[in-house]
Amino acid sequence: MNMIEVSGLSKSFGANRVLDGVSFVVPKGTVVGFLGANGAGKTTTMDILCGCIGADQGDVKIAGYDITDQDLEAKRRLGYLPDVPPLYGELTVQESIKFSAEINGLQSSKIKSRLNQVLERLSLGEVRGKLVGNLSKGFRQRVALAQALVHDPEVLILDEPTEGLDPHQILQMRELIKSLRGDHTVLLSSHILSEIQNVADSIIIINRGKVVTHGTYEDLTSKFEGKRAYKVRVGNSYENAMAALRNLPEISELKLSDDRSISFNLSSANEVGLDRVAKTVVDGGFGLRELSQTSKSLEDVFYQLTR
Repeated sequence: MNMIEVSGLSKSFGANRVLDGVSFVVPKGTVVGFLGANGAGKTTTMDILCGCIGADQGDVKIAGYDITDQDLEAKRRLGYLPDVPPLYGELTVQESIKFSAEINGLQSSKIKSRLNQVLERLSLGEVRGKLVGNLSKGFRQRVALAQALVHDPEVLILDEPTEGLDPHQILQMRELIKSLRGDHTVLLSSHILSEIQNVADSIIIINRGKVVTHGTYEDLTSKFEGKRAYKVRVGNSYENAMAALRNLPEISELKLSDDRSISFNLSSANEVGLDRVAKTVVDGGFGLRELSQTSKSLEDVFYQLTR
């Protein structure tokens, strides 16, 4: 079952067309990464999915309910952490979460137990009586996530949940998002591509208002490895070895890496191309120490699709 269904979504602000026919689905119980450069349309898409703004064209369903025609039913099943969380600094942590539970329609008889569950799950018990305005960035972000989680929604939409956090806090947030898999369906946006790679079951990449690809990390890296990446390590004369390799027509994007290995792309993965690389290094007397394939990173795929 798909818990998020987006079909033909378009949106313009004046003459600026921000979204142009965006379509994708998010299956139940999965964590899906939503990637795009600044201005690609990520936050606009998320705002439309949550019913914060309307689309010019297209349809959105949350847990089977249309966000426009059945907005109350859709929003009951939805938790949203926007890029700028709605926090009230003059409220305590537990007051903030309780308020969110109330406005999301949680039954009064369930609020106390649900509040305690969320406080424990997000490790907020020690600060439950503190004012939100006096908390660190990391704790405030956890409070914002608790507000999105307290009514136990089937679908969570998280826009840059690790923004401004230190490395330790990012690691905690990553583990927390992983723990949501199965019980919740999560659409997650982040500028930190390694975070998406570590937590997401699949990845959507949007560029200039259009979805340019959608699949697992393995699918994306294999799909865009038409030119395969390799590295060769030599015993001496790196610069001369690079000059010799540069003469091979099947090689491109030749560069010296930080670990003093030479990285390059081959136009195909054929053994002849690799044999020529090895022969060039050996015949040149450079001392062949290593010749191996390196897999593309998510950053490589992202750059290739959005540059």
